Amino acid sequence: MRKRIRKDLERYKRIVRGEIRKNLKELIESGEIVGQKGHDIVKIPLKSIRIPEFRYGRREQGGVGAGPGEVGQPIQVDKRGDGPPRPGQGSGGHVPEVEIELQELAEILGEELQLPRIQPKGLRRTSRSGEEYQDISLVGPETLLRKRQAFRAALLRQLLLEEGDGRPRGRQPRIVSPIREDKRYLYAEPQSRPEAAAVIVFMRDASGSMTGEKTEIIRQENYWIDLWLRTNYQQLERVYILHDYEAQEVSEEQFYSLSTGGGTRISAAYQLCDKILEHRFPVADWNIYPIHFSDGENWIGDTENNCVPLLKENLLPKCNIFCYGQVTLGRRSPGMHLVKLQELLAEDDRLITSIIAEREDILTSIKEFLGKGR
Repeated sequence: MRKRIRKDLERYKRIVRGEIRKNLKELIESGEIVGQKGHDIVKIPLKSIRIPEFRYGRREQGGVGAGPGEVGQPIQVDKRGDGPPRPGQGSGGHVPEVEIELQELAEILGEELQLPRIQPKGLRRTSRSGEEYQDISLVGPETLLRKRQAFRAALLRQLLLEEGDGRPRGRQPRIVSPIREDKRYLYAEPQSRPEAAAVIVFMRDASGSMTGEKTEIIRQENYWIDLWLRTNYQQLERVYILHDYEAQEVSEEQFYSLSTGGGTRISAAYQLCDKILEHRFPVADWNIYPIHFSDGENWIGDTENNCVPLLKENLLPKCNIFCYGQVTLGRRSPGMHLVKLQELLAEDDRLITSIIAEREDILTSIKEFLGKGR
């Protein structure tokens, strides 16, 4: 029976993977799973999937819902009374949801977009508790208490106290109660291990023209980029930078909710990004992924005079890749910032640019950003 259940479960998982793969483009464009709070598992709505359910055999009779009528026939609604429809009347369609592990979802994304596995460029040494308990400590959790040793120490202490007071005890039973000084705990020495670590620096133009639909497109693309990178690294950190004429580091929630009405000076974001990397993420230990989204409009002269030198001399040498996405609704012509970047930094393949004019471009943009396997 167990083998049959396991076989059925594996078959169901293959069906789910196939449906997700078939509907991946629609799932990414709709953004239905973006924003779900889950570390390991997400729920995905699939219209074409049928959730497994128990079915009763022909011998089963009666029960809740038994009575005249055919399978699929809607229940009659009491239509007596006048006035507008009351709450709760009528039926609504429900799209079934399936659960899938994030690791599996990322694999589907990689297979569909033919993304190469990332080869980390550096290993950061991290300290973790050891797995072998070879040392002894005076303090620790009770689950790691060496009980026999504590009992012996307590017994010895009581015998020595009895000898000290000079009163014979004979063979009288003793109650041995270890005290704090009798207890010893198993202890694992922390070990330093090399692990591949990465940081994503999300940057977004927060000027008045970058709200609404543009922000939602950025949120969706960032989600899938983040998903792919976290499956390639043991440790992944995130930094969020908003900018208009000035730049500031913000929380994830503020990154997608705040907006301003000021002008745009992109170099302010690049300067702050470089400062954060310099102080918190040394290039020898971290794989670095700055990702910037804007509508392509920048302060006159800022791109060629400030942004390009910053990228060429400071940021690009530190980064695995630097992604710039121009988000414009309905307009596919490149903005001046994108034109200047492509013109002045054409020889550096660490700079990757993309134009997202509508939701249908998100999948293509993700493939352009992650397709080099860096």
